[in-house]
Amino acid sequence: MAAQLGTFEEVKGRLEQIVDEVSAEGVTLGEALALYEEAVKLGLAACDLSEQGALEAAAAEEARAAEGAGADAGAAGADSGAPAGDAEAAASAEGEAAPAADEGAL
Repeated sequence: MAAQLGTFEEVKGRLEQIVDEVSAEGVTLGEALALYEEAVKLGLAACDLSEQGALEAAAAEEARAAEGAGADAGAAGADSGAPAGDAEAAASAEGEAAPAADEGAL
């Protein structure tokens, strides 16, 4: 039955049904045991779905961060008014100290 449930919410819903069924009067020991076994399998499926969701969310966040970093890097060069390869002018426009061109000459 766990294979038929595709989302975490579906698994959770079935687990809630199992709790209701086990709590009902007149449930035999055999029925309760079968429901327990199903609940254990569903619990494992819920863990897998949760981990999968967490991994997908982390990958999406990394992709957004990478896109943002790429856009920020392009914007920094564009905002400085300097050509993309002119690090000294870009650093000066940002208010940072420009790297020395020839530090060994001192």
